[in-house]
Amino acid sequence: MKNLLTLIICCFSITVFSQKISGKVTYVVSMESFSKEKIDSISKKLKSKKVKMDKWMRDVFENTPNVNAYLEFSNDESLYYVEDKMQNDGKPIFNVNRTFAGGDNRYYKNTKTNEYFNESSTFGELFLIEINAKKWKITQESKKIGRYLCFKAIDIESTNKKMKPVVWFTPELPVSFGPLKYNGLPGLVLLVELSKRTISASEIIINPKKEIVIKKPTKGKKMTAEEARKIGEAFWKSIEKQ
Repeated sequence: MKNLLTLIICCFSITVFSQKISGKVTYVVSMESFSKEKIDSISKKLKSKKVKMDKWMRDVFENTPNVNAYLEFSNDESLYYVEDKMQNDGKPIFNVNRTFAGGDNRYYKNTKTNEYFNESSTFGELFLIEINAKKWKITQESKKIGRYLCFKAIDIESTNKKMKPVVWFTPELPVSFGPLKYNGLPGLVLLVELSKRTISASEIIINPKKEIVIKKPTKGKKMTAEEARKIGEAFWKSIEKQ
């Protein structure tokens, strides 16, 4: 198996430069609902800050329906985004799972120009936030996902204490793309396993008849990953003081 994996990865760069490939992947993003104990703990913390948790907020934590997300790619470019917000009688329904899936953000990557960022309006203004590439440990472990042979890789720099993110990628589709920030491997990522969350490919369309054109996000102020981290920290500190 080790020799097979080495051979596949060695052939990856040759295949990429000799083959034009495009496609669209539909991912199902799933999340376990918060337990009653966890919700009670959150409620207790909010009460200490004189914030009341009403029934609407409890419903949000108890109900986290699956959402669909999409990855489109063509040659050197990819764009990841989440389905439109669900509506109920004309009113948007908040789904915390959709937020974890990426929300209204769009993730763009260009392997030729080394551009890698996400379009975000998290801080009340539109930004194009640079993304740092992850460092992966590729293992010999493999399994079939649908018709594709996939290999396991681990996000070795993750600081998640519960579980380091695990992805399954297939060198049979030689593109270095995947959902959210889970990419940069010698093959398309078909499954992401996180603590209490998964992102799994439910449909894969390769080289469709209709040409896929990636629309690169261009509006918004450019920001480095470090600048975004500092703004995020300042934002949450201001919330805690209220």
